Amino acid sequence: MTLLIGLDGGGTGSRARALRDGGKAGAVFEGGSANIHSDPDGAEQRIAELLARVLQAEGHNDPLDPDLQIVMGLAGASESGAAARLSAALPYLNVTVLGDIDISLSGAFQDSDGIVMAVGTGSVLARQSQGQMQRIGGYGFALGDEAGGAWLGQRALAAALHVRDGLTEDGPLARATWARFETLPALLDFTSTARPSDYATLAPQVVVLDAAGCPLARAILDEGCAYLLRAIRHLQAGDPAVPVAATGGLGALLLERISRHASPALNVTTPRGTALDGALWRAGQLAVTKGQTS
Repeated sequence: MTLLIGLDGGGTGSRARALRDGGKAGAVFEGGSANIHSDPDGAEQRIAELLARVLQAEGHNDPLDPDLQIVMGLAGASESGAAARLSAALPYLNVTVLGDIDISLSGAFQDSDGIVMAVGTGSVLARQSQGQMQRIGGYGFALGDEAGGAWLGQRALAAALHVRDGLTEDGPLARATWARFETLPALLDFTSTARPSDYATLAPQVVVLDAAGCPLARAILDEGCAYLLRAIRHLQAGDPAVPVAATGGLGALLLERISRHASPALNVTTPRGTALDGALWRAGQLAVTKGQTS
């Protein structure tokens, strides 16, 4: 019996699910952060635990079963070269490790042409065309991830410091930030140990205060959305009819914000499925290919 496992791992959390013969899907299991670039050892442990939970629920205890097909899309996999190490560390016979954007594209469009704007803790965009992928961004918080939750949180802290230094006029976002941290030492202590997922906890207040008219929050989101639109235009290569779908916790909200003012208008579409659906679809394609060649 063929058993497909899909896993979607990001900087904040991960999810996995099984799909059995006949298309019967199991429950969705959730786990912790699974960025194999920024935290390879921790991500490896959390991924192994999550897979074990899914397989236990399926009553499956043979990691070398040739009919077990696992596909994972993980933050940091495409850039870090850690995919091979992770595959070797896991006991399963058929494991494919992809980037999170790969499974986002498959979830949104399967094998059709389209652009995915994936924005959660980080950000990455990609276009799929005739089986080929072109991507932009996704290089991690230190060097990019523009408009992602961690980036928004970092910008909120920087804005609060600029207000403190007299370089920027005060606003609700700065006041909310200081209400949370109270003192400069407390804010700096936070940044000394904070991971991207910690910065991302500040993103919701940026979004809420932007909607409430805060100029500081609006400036941050304007900057992030300008980057995302520039990346979309580059991926369109002059063809505004290419459909654009959003995934991730912030994707739909930011794409809606961008599309309000984009000219020419964006061809915004609803994804066919989630990134987790994309991982399962990929696993199914691999199982079919294997069956054809065996």
